[in-house]
Amino acid sequence: MRKLVLICISIISVMISYAQDEIDSIIPPDSSLLKISIVLPEFKLIDADTIPLGEHDELICDSYTALGVPYVYDALHSFNRRRMDYFGGYLNVKVNAALERVRSKGYPSDIKDLFIQIDPKTLTVYWSAIVGPSEDGNCYACVDSRGSANGGLTAVNRQIPRMHSLYSGMAPVLLLDFDEDVVQCYEWDGTPLPNYYGYINIRQKFYKYATPCFDDSLNAVITDLKYNNTGQNTILEEGEDLEILAKKASAPAYKKYKVKSGDTLSQIARRYHTTVVRIQKLNHLKSDRINVGQILKIPT
Repeated sequence: MRKLVLICISIISVMISYAQDEIDSIIPPDSSLLKISIVLPEFKLIDADTIPLGEHDELICDSYTALGVPYVYDALHSFNRRRMDYFGGYLNVKVNAALERVRSKGYPSDIKDLFIQIDPKTLTVYWSAIVGPSEDGNCYACVDSRGSANGGLTAVNRQIPRMHSLYSGMAPVLLLDFDEDVVQCYEWDGTPLPNYYGYINIRQKFYKYATPCFDDSLNAVITDLKYNNTGQNTILEEGEDLEILAKKASAPAYKKYKVKSGDTLSQIARRYHTTVVRIQKLNHLKSDRINVGQILKIPT
């Protein structure tokens, strides 16, 4: 009897073992059958009109999409540009140019806030920056950032010291530590996924750099501060030079015009496809009166 019981136990153990092997072979631990599909939430873009601005502040809004370019999630966090193909949103260049515009009006400059949204379905990055006169006694000359797609904070922090070394003599101030888990709708090569099961973490640290910008001898704010401009506003064409493009991108958004006899503000505005109000604001004019020989800044 005891022998029969042992035989039965042995048979049952073999059956259980076989059944477990069958389950493991049919449904492996990483099978999509064990994953829960992610329902993509509706993407809602921030209404720029709801962002409060100070009297002399400027709001810069822009976007770029990584869809259709190599290594889409690496491209997604190219807020400025990446070295391999110069793809990116050129955030640095556009913000730095705006900071120069603030200084050209006689104010120490600052980037006061930065808003970033990512639409995972279209792989589009939307960003808005508030740029204006500094209110904390510092002058912030420029902005720069480093980041990673799925590398996390460790991967980002490894890059920060070298970035700071590019701005010798300037004090880095953390502007934004962007950290968002983006629903993965595509393979890294851009192939659409039929279902969404995971996330790609986009981590990016943005810094603004403080430096003295007031020239006591001139009793004026220095407009063109010397710093390392880390990008350009266009993809390189054959024969073009990076340094030239960087300087072009950071130039103030106006041209100069010398008033001639018979000129009026309305005539000049029509000639350069702008408005009298914009010219007055850029030149701090309280009326439409101008003088022969006067140098005007014309918004472009």
